[in-house]
Amino acid sequence: MSDGLITPLGKAVRVGSVVAHTRIAPFPRPYDDHQAYCLFHTKGICGKCMPRCPAGAITAAGHDKVKCKAYIRQTAMPYIKSRYGFEGKGCGLCQTGVPCESRIPIRQNAEH
Repeated sequence: MSDGLITPLGKAVRVGSVVAHTRIAPFPRPYDDHQAYCLFHTKGICGKCMPRCPAGAITAAGHDKVKCKAYIRQTAMPYIKSRYGFEGKGCGLCQTGVPCESRIPIRQNAEH
C-alpha cells in the first residue's frame, strides 16, 4: 500500500546509489509490478501498513504522497533535527511492524 517494493528480504530498507564503471548481471525479477507481493493488492487482505502511517497517507485508495511528504517535512524532519541533531528526511513507519517488513508476506502473517 505504501508503494514500497517487497523483496524476499522484505521492504523495510533505505536504498542509495553508487556509480561505477562495471558490468553487473541483473537480479531475476519474478514479479510483474512492484505490488505483486502485497497481500492487500493481490488478495484484498492485510492493510496493516495503513494504521501504521502517522500522517494517514496510506488508505485503501493508495498512498497519498503529498500528505506523506507534508508530514515528513512538517513533523518528522523537525523532530529528528531537535531530538538527534541531524537532517533526517524520512519516516518509514509504514514499512515496519508489518507482515512484509522482512520477507514476502504470507496470509497467516497478515491475519494475526
